[in-house]
Amino acid sequence: MTFLAGEPVAAACAVVLLSLIVPQVLLTAWFAWHVRRRSRGLPGEEPARPESPPVPAEVVLCLRGADDQLPDVFRCLARQRYAAWRLRVIVDSPADPAWRVAHDMVAGLGENTTWSAAVIEPLAARPDTGSLKCASLRQALLTLAPQTRVVAVIDADAVPHDAWLASMVEECQREGVGAVSGNRWYEPEADSLAGTVRRLWNAGAIVQMTAFGIPWGGALAVRREAMEASGWTDVIRASLCEDTALAAPLARAGWRHRFVPGLIAVSDDDRIGTWSLTRWISRQLLTARLHHPLWPLVAMHGLATSAALVVAGGLAALAAWQGRPQAAAAILLALAVYELVCVGLVLVIERTVAAAVAPVGRTLRPVSIPGLLWQAAVLPVTQAVYAVATLMALGARSVEWRGVVYDIVRQAGRAGVRRR
Repeated sequence: MTFLAGEPVAAACAVVLLSLIVPQVLLTAWFAWHVRRRSRGLPGEEPARPESPPVPAEVVLCLRGADDQLPDVFRCLARQRYAAWRLRVIVDSPADPAWRVAHDMVAGLGENTTWSAAVIEPLAARPDTGSLKCASLRQALLTLAPQTRVVAVIDADAVPHDAWLASMVEECQREGVGAVSGNRWYEPEADSLAGTVRRLWNAGAIVQMTAFGIPWGGALAVRREAMEASGWTDVIRASLCEDTALAAPLARAGWRHRFVPGLIAVSDDDRIGTWSLTRWISRQLLTARLHHPLWPLVAMHGLATSAALVVAGGLAALAAWQGRPQAAAAILLALAVYELVCVGLVLVIERTVAAAVAPVGRTLRPVSIPGLLWQAAVLPVTQAVYAVATLMALGARSVEWRGVVYDIVRQAGRAGVRRR
């Protein structure tokens, strides 16, 4: 940048912007390598050795409200290619619309299911501390069948493939693995602004969650012995969510969490507004703030990147106003390079996910030039939403989730929530 020898501020700004690219490129390259390696199986790693007969498992589905995808979730669970499992459905209350949907689906499926039993029950107690979802899950965990060795948790909008349960149980049998999970990939059907922002943000989030070992509760399985050793049922007593809260106690108990690329759930939901999305992202980030030790890195990424872009844009405008075209052009060029590289990284992540889910029958749309241009245009909006959501998560004293407001509290040295 010799042509900016007399413009130290502009040169420093350009260098900072370009240097921000390096860790993101390295992390994305690691993610692509890690997912492809996991999809093939790790060379030299002891393979899973499922017991015979099959390991008894229970699938827990906690419901509050009837998601549009809920009937599909029941249909796909009924087709699971696994022989030894029970379905536990915990509904917020008999008055909840999910109560009727659950009963109708179980009755309608009749004997065309692979589960040995399906139990639908209401949430028996509504404690003041912890989220209602954690209360529902805890109710199921404390009343597992004696023979159950693996507990799987699924979200009401995460439609599983036919080998979903079998693959989780098998992966849980690996030496030292206490829990396995997938993640979510958003493929908005209409490419709305908010849907595309969620897709772009989630592309970065899936890399961070994999790198930081953050489980995802939409497709999560835990060994019973790891659950008991980690004290998971006690941890979620006051927690906002069950998945992020699992990582630290699991590691302290000497067990590993394993990300399984084939468990990535693809969602085409496009019905969300920009403000609702910002609040949704803020809640996802808040779970990391409350329950994960690497939250400072997540917050730093969300704020530092956006702050650098805002400062760079301001300096470019100032340089142009002061009649310094070279400085303004250099900063704008660095901004353009940064944004284009970010779009390229999203493309790499997308193709990596596409390859991971293809073996289980999931497909992503082919890449198109209009699609890439649309993503490039929406990326600055995504970065702005990410920054706002991070600030909201940092300053949050309460959170609303499915119509319930929770205050953030600390109990026994741990962050948690209390229902208003």
